[in-house]
Amino acid sequence: MMKITTFTVAIIIGIVLIYFAYDYLRKLEDCMCAQGMFQSEDRKADITKLKYIELLLLVIALANFLFAFKNKLSPLLSTIFFFFMLAIYIVFVMNVVKLYNNMPPDCECALQWPRYYIYIQSILMTLTLITFFVAIFVFVYASKVMKGKILKGRK
Repeated sequence: MMKITTFTVAIIIGIVLIYFAYDYLRKLEDCMCAQGMFQSEDRKADITKLKYIELLLLVIALANFLFAFKNKLSPLLSTIFFFFMLAIYIVFVMNVVKLYNNMPPDCECALQWPRYYIYIQSILMTLTLITFFVAIFVFVYASKVMKGKILKGRK
């Protein structure tokens, strides 16, 4: 019998929330008061991209749940997956910003709670991206400083 852990519960909650976000985006395309938001093809494409990203995140969460107790990925696959997720995060955040800027303020079907979950998702992804880029900056800076100290020590 599988032992239910906090990790398992967190993944299940994440899967449910991602599903609700996807369903919200799907319903938003059919929402009559939000139709003005989709007058241009670019805006319609933004919602479509968000829907596909939510589906991709759902698949990743399900795979994470199914393979959580299996062997780890190789370092190369982990690195490729990491950069793939960074690219997904960047596209997601950009599209959520567009959604936020174009959301009609008085549209009742657009003012559902999954909208705020998508905003929180975007904020967390933004924090992840900022942390990643700061870490790279610190790593590059520290390696230059250490290289300078090593070269001084050899003289």
